[in-house]
Amino acid sequence: MAQTSLENFWHWLTTTRYTRLLEGRVERLETENAHLRNAIYARAGIGPVPLGPAPAAGSAGERREHPPIRRPISWSQVKQKLELDATHRQNAADRGGSSS
Repeated sequence: MAQTSLENFWHWLTTTRYTRLLEGRVERLETENAHLRNAIYARAGIGPVPLGPAPAAGSAGERREHPPIRRPISWSQVKQKLELDATHRQNAADRGGSSS
């Protein structure tokens, strides 16, 4: 644990505030890109790729875990869901009407 705090202190001492700001933005953009890539995969019908730890550049400290972003469904998936719901309702109505 002492090693990590020493590394963090050394990083803080040897970098400027602007550099630390840029490192934070790079980390955020890497996570955002991974989520966008999974959204593209979902549109293609491929399952989500798990977000593994990105390789740390230097001794910038530990990476924070970001909450998962919920992907919106595509219009074709919405249409398919609506058609499936309508089919289920029609089948339920047919079964209910034929039994009386």
